[in-house]
Amino acid sequence: MTRIGGAPRTASAWSTSMLLQCAAFGALTAVLIVAMSPITSSVALASPIAYSLVGSISSLGPLVAARWLRAPGSLLLTALVASLLALPFTALGFLIVVALGLPALTAELVLLAGRFYSRPRERFWYLAAAALALVLFAISLVVIDPAVMSAWVVVFTFVGRMLSVLLLASLAVRIERALSRAGVRRRHRGRDSS
Repeated sequence: MTRIGGAPRTASAWSTSMLLQCAAFGALTAVLIVAMSPITSSVALASPIAYSLVGSISSLGPLVAARWLRAPGSLLLTALVASLLALPFTALGFLIVVALGLPALTAELVLLAGRFYSRPRERFWYLAAAALALVLFAISLVVIDPAVMSAWVVVFTFVGRMLSVLLLASLAVRIERALSRAGVRRRHRGRDSS
């Protein structure tokens, strides 16, 4: 048991705190997904390459949660909460749980393998983001219309996914720093800066 702010804090209180914060990040992500849905649906129909650039926006909330909370499971939990909240409002239906959950699980495993949560190192952060992008790319290959599939579409879709997710990972770092500078309190697991 640890004391924070004069009040005793147990492991279960940390778990409740983490769950609430993941739920908040997940809810914000779900709102973003639903708000962007008309745009992303139109772009997906028009061009898989363009969609690879804008469709990754759903990864931002889970990435920010992982950076901010620095707790194992935060990225995956946030993605699952977002997918379940957005499920009734998207054309994907239940597939959104797979589309958000599988990439988040992959990134979570990379972060755990690199012990990012206890010793944050940027190379593992961006390696996890690249793994997330790779799984998003693999999922998009399944849904690309065979009529437009070509080697160039595959290559540019891959590049688009990688670039967009790596940019979102960089944005998550900036959001984390902005929240810290603004004085927002968070639960610290490892070193504060990375």
